[in-house]
Amino acid sequence: MKHALFPLNTIVFPGGILPLQIFEQRYLTLIKDCMKQETGFVIVLIIEGKEVGSAPQIYCTGCYVEIIDWQSLPNGLLGISIQAKHRVRLSNSTVRDDGLLLADTTLFESTLDTDNPPLPKAFSPLVDTLKQLVEHPFASRYKDKIDYGSTADICYRLSELLPISNKQRQLLLETESTEQMLDQLVLHINDLQK
Repeated sequence: MKHALFPLNTIVFPGGILPLQIFEQRYLTLIKDCMKQETGFVIVLIIEGKEVGSAPQIYCTGCYVEIIDWQSLPNGLLGISIQAKHRVRLSNSTVRDDGLLLADTTLFESTLDTDNPPLPKAFSPLVDTLKQLVEHPFASRYKDKIDYGSTADICYRLSELLPISNKQRQLLLETESTEQMLDQLVLHINDLQK
């Protein structure tokens, strides 16, 4: 299936909520089309280039998102909130005349999403770390919205909230197994505590 892409210098994981300000004509058209057709689009991280202007170079894995709220902002721009639904792989990307990127998308297969196994006891400290992160103001949008019984939810929220680089986040987004993601998160937390 072909979807429109929204390249950003940020990453969103399944279940994640992100507010955006829309001002470029190609994205205003995208949002209007998505709302009319009741469909979503794909947020993808920029490798090289900018969010504004000509089409940037992007990664091949992103997140399919849907618009959950919109409003006119005091500065006159359109404000939307999006929620990520699932990870997707991108292929055959093209650029429309107006500069909007499009790509074929396929569902990203991962044991984390398909099995969502219980969190192994050895990784229970991750829950405490996540609970501490959610107490910070920058994570307030997730207060009372995290399913601590879901390994996927724990992994995705930690991936978004840990103070790590976008490149490290992208590697987490591209992780195919639950064990790999849990191991990577523990390594990041250990590095941050040094």
